[in-house]
Amino acid sequence: MSRLRVLVFMGGYSTEHDVSVTSGTGVIRAMDRTKYNIHPVLIQKDGTWIWSSRELSPYQKDNFSENYFYSLEGPSARQEKNPALSELPSADIAFLALHGKWGEDGHVQALLENWGIPYTGCGLLASALAMDKVLCKAAYLSVGIDTPPYRVLFRDDFSGDKLVDAADALGFPLVIKDPVGGSSIGMGIAKDLDEAGQIVNNLFKNSNRLLCEKFIQGQEASCGYIEGVETPLPPTEMRMTTREYFDFEAKYNGECREVTPAEFPEELTKRIQQLSKKAHLAIGGAGYSRTDVRIDADGKLWALETNTLPGMTPTSILPAEAAAVGIDYTHLIDLIIDTSLKIER
Repeated sequence: MSRLRVLVFMGGYSTEHDVSVTSGTGVIRAMDRTKYNIHPVLIQKDGTWIWSSRELSPYQKDNFSENYFYSLEGPSARQEKNPALSELPSADIAFLALHGKWGEDGHVQALLENWGIPYTGCGLLASALAMDKVLCKAAYLSVGIDTPPYRVLFRDDFSGDKLVDAADALGFPLVIKDPVGGSSIGMGIAKDLDEAGQIVNNLFKNSNRLLCEKFIQGQEASCGYIEGVETPLPPTEMRMTTREYFDFEAKYNGECREVTPAEFPEELTKRIQQLSKKAHLAIGGAGYSRTDVRIDADGKLWALETNTLPGMTPTSILPAEAAAVGIDYTHLIDLIIDTSLKIER
C-alpha cells in the first residue's frame, strides 16, 4: 500500500510559535513511517517558509527537531517568503500543528482550500469563529451553553467610565483578555480597579478590542472531542500549584498539575463530555477540538473557549486524554488524519 504524502505545518507568526514547533516535532516523531511520506514545513515569524522537496528519511523522522530546517542544503532545500502553496511538495493532506493567530484562525485553512489541499481539523469558518472568544461566546449562547458574563471594550472609544461599568457589572476578580489571543498569552486577572486599568492599558498596546469576563470561582477542566470515536474522551482537571489560574506559565512550565482522567464524580464527567461535544457542534467544528470549562461551587459548567487545533505535544492534554481510553499518540495521529480526510469542506 502506498504511503500518504503529508505536509506537517508548524511555527507560524503568532506568540505561540515555539509551542507549535514542539507540537509539530512530537507529531513527526510519532508518525508511522510505514504509512506516511513526511514533509515538514516551518513558517517563521517573519513570513519565511522553509521546507524540502525530499521526504524525511527514517533517521530524520525519529530524531526530528527544528534544527532540521536550518541544516537543509542543496537543490531540494527551499526557503521562500509567503510562497504559493503550489511550490510545496504535492500532498494528500496537511497536518496542522499550528496554534494561535494565522494558524488556528482560518487563514492557513483558507489558503489550503484555495489550493485544494485537504487538512486536519476544523474548517476556516469554525476556526475563525472559535479563535474570536467574543464570537465564540455568541455561538455558545445560541445553543444554550452557559459562558461567563462579559463585556467588550474598544480602544477607539475607551474611557475609565466604561471600565468602571464593566467592573460593576462583572465584579472582581475580573478576567481581561485579548479575544483572539491563545495559550493564555495576552490576559490577566485584576483584583481591583487600579490593577484592571494597568492590564487594559497594557493589552490595548497590541489589541483594539478586549474581553472583560466574570471570573468563575471553582475548578477548571478541559475536554477533547474527536468525531467518530465511540468512547468519549475523559476530561482533564487543572490543579493549580503556584499559579492563580491556568496561564502560560502553568501550561508550559509545570506550574499546574494536569490530572487525566479528572477525578470527578461520574455525573460531572458525563456533563463535561456532553458540553465538549455540544461546543464542537455549536461552532461548526470538524474532526476534533478541545473545550475549556470552569466548574463553580454548585457544579454548574461554564464554557470558556473551544480550541480547534489543540496542543499536540507528547504531554499535551488531548494526547493524554486519548491515551486514557487506549488511543496512543501514534494512533491518535492516524485517527486525526483518517477523520480529516473524510470531511467535506
